Amino acid sequence: MKHIILIPGMLGAGCTKVAEILGKKLNFECINTEKIVKRIVTEGRLSYTELEAMTLSGEINLEEVIRSVVLDYLSEGNVIVEGRSAFLVLDRDVDLKIFLFADTEFRINRIAERRGIALDEAREAVRKSDEDRSGLVKRLYRKSWLDPTLYDMLINTTNLKFEAVAEIIRTALENKYEKE
Repeated sequence: MKHIILIPGMLGAGCTKVAEILGKKLNFECINTEKIVKRIVTEGRLSYTELEAMTLSGEINLEEVIRSVVLDYLSEGNVIVEGRSAFLVLDRDVDLKIFLFADTEFRINRIAERRGIALDEAREAVRKSDEDRSGLVKRLYRKSWLDPTLYDMLINTTNLKFEAVAEIIRTALENKYEKE
């Protein structure tokens, strides 16, 4: 049986790390917006600059292109879609939709450390990301991105190791298909 897991969440809540750990445990491919854009650039023989220019000019709708690539991955199965890209396919029937969130200060500190930037810059990145993801879900589904009915499970990663979060998700997938 082929499985699909979506791990959307807040910037800095650990979506990428959790997906990587879970992907190794399950031998699933992990994809996110960064990986998809790299694939578009590589396969399309475009530079990032050309892709950005085409997006800004309206020549291509990058969001639709990314969604199309994600749907290709979903058709293959045994995939984890994490981060912003996962929000683009929340309307799809998949095995699990797990929303990761964390306290704002935790996220700001994590982003500052991960990107090697000042706290003020990280705070702005978190704010912009929250605004972007909120707007995306509102536009696509007319719901709040924090609406728990969009997801199978919500996990606060503030006080959990990412390995533990990955194990919670693995167990949820395993239990979903256990015979009663």
